[in-house]
Formats: sequence, structure tokens, C-alpha cells
Amino acid sequence: MRLVVAGAGAFGREHIRLLSALADVDLVGIADLDRTAAQQAADHFDVPEVAADAIELTNRLRPDGLIVATPGPTHVAIATDALTLGIPVLVEKPVAMTFADAAALANAAAAGSGFVLPGHVLRFSEAHRRFVGIAQSNEVGPILSVTARRHRDDDHARRYVEDPVLMTMVHDIDLALWVTGNDTGATNILACRRPPGTSRSETLATIERGSGAVWRLATAWTFAIASCPTDRIEVVGENGSVELDVDGSIRIFGENPRRIDVTVDYDEALRAEHGHFIDCVREGKSPTAVTLDDAIAGLSVAEAILASLETGEVTRA
Repeated sequence: MRLVVAGAGAFGREHIRLLSALADVDLVGIADLDRTAAQQAADHFDVPEVAADAIELTNRLRPDGLIVATPGPTHVAIATDALTLGIPVLVEKPVAMTFADAAALANAAAAGSGFVLPGHVLRFSEAHRRFVGIAQSNEVGPILSVTARRHRDDDHARRYVEDPVLMTMVHDIDLALWVTGNDTGATNILACRRPPGTSRSETLATIERGSGAVWRLATAWTFAIASCPTDRIEVVGENGSVELDVDGSIRIFGENPRRIDVTVDYDEALRAEHGHFIDCVREGKSPTAVTLDDAIAGLSVAEAILASLETGEVTRA
């Protein structure tokens, strides 16, 4: 399996590190606008080809698959070019910056033999999968609400061009969609940001789904890294509730209250994501663990949150 990685930044190097350890994968190229970063990663992981232009490298090497871990605004162009060559792509979140661009990416995938696997790595986390299984069970019952927080250090406000909604909250949007399903009813959204007009802020969003379930999502890029709270998500149903704290526990409240110790292993989740991508490429099948339609549904909600932040009014997705 010949693979190329576009992006040699922090998360691109995580992909490179784990892929380079696989005996049945040949990592043949790394691309990054910062060619020095690409060369350093290539030297460290013994990758033969580097380039500043991901599209040029993909066209030249024609790999079996492409991992896109570049900044969000570049995702669609790089992935679309690969799809026109019939090359499947694993695209880090957000797969696109807008709902319309994601729909165009879906059209490109439908027109050829390639596919898009969205890089929603938490779908491959064993702890998150266990949590979702409990949340969807009769033990919790029909879901009334999903509440999530995902806070990060304030260096994120300097490092990333993407809005916190697209960079961080998008994970909890996807988790909430995963837990509650992609119902087709109208979704009412009201969001606020304090202080407004800056990424170094807290963003709060209340989402009322067509099913009647309410989501309460929060992300803040205001913390010193040493004091950043852990990620947490809670689902309340008619029969009880379940909450996951990534610090190491699932807690269930209801007829059988208990605590389950878990480990959120992000390396293992990324390995599982890589494994799913590689299996789909080898077998010529579309991804099932998370689909481009899932990512598009999440982007529809994210775009409505951004619109509500802009206007201060309720929006719909």
C-alpha cells in the first residue's frame, strides 16, 4: 500500500509517525508548503519523496491513498484533485470550510472510483464507542440532551486559522450526531462567544434537534496548558444518564449506577482509523465507521453556529 501524507505539521507528523511503523504500508511521499518541515519529517521517518505542493506530489507519485492533514482551507482542493485521479483520501477535520464545499467534495467522490474518509478520529476510540453504545441503550432511554465541553490552551488561537467551531467544537457536533442520529427535522441553533470577535474566547451553542433532543456545546481557547480541563460529554435520557470524562471514566446513573474505568488512547484510535482507511482502499469499498455524509451533516450544524455568532440570532440547519 503506497501512501502520501499532505501536511507535516503537528497532526500530519502523527499520521506519518504511525503509518511509517506499519510493515504493509510504504509511505512514499510527504508534502508541506514548508518544504523544510516536510524534509525534516521525511529524513526522520525515512520517506523518499518530499514537495511543497501536495497536488504536484500526488500527481507525480500516484499513490494508492492520500492523507490530507494540511490547514482546513486547503482540504477541498487537494482532496478533489486526488479524487479525479481515482485516489481515495483520508481528510482531517474539518473536511471543508463550508457546507457547499463539502457537497462539492462529495460530488467529486461520486464521479470517480475514490472515496473520502473524514478524519473524525473519536469514532475509532474504544472508550467513545463504549460510551455511545450505553447512551443509545434502553438503560439511558430516549435521549433528552447532550452536553459537551472541549477546552484547549490559548496557543490554539495563534496556531490555527480555523474558527474554534470548525477546529474543536466540530468533534462534539460529530459525537452528538453519532449519539442521536441524523434526524431530518429542522435544527434551531443559538450561539454566543465571549469575548466576541476573537478565537481566544469561549463559544457556547444550544442546538434543538428535530427529534426534540437538545445539545449544549462549549469550547474555550483561553486556558494555560497546565490547567486545561479534560474533555467531557454527558447524555441524559428518560431512564438515566451516562457521561464520559476522557481522564479515564464512564459513569452511568439510573437503575444500575456504576463507574467504568476506561483509557482514551488516541494513538490506538488513529491506528484504527488508518486500518479502516487501508482496508477500504484494498477492498475497493466505501468507509462505514464514519462517512462523508456524516461530516457534511456536522458542517451544516457548524455553519449555522457560525451564522448565529455573526447575527446573534437563532439560525437553522
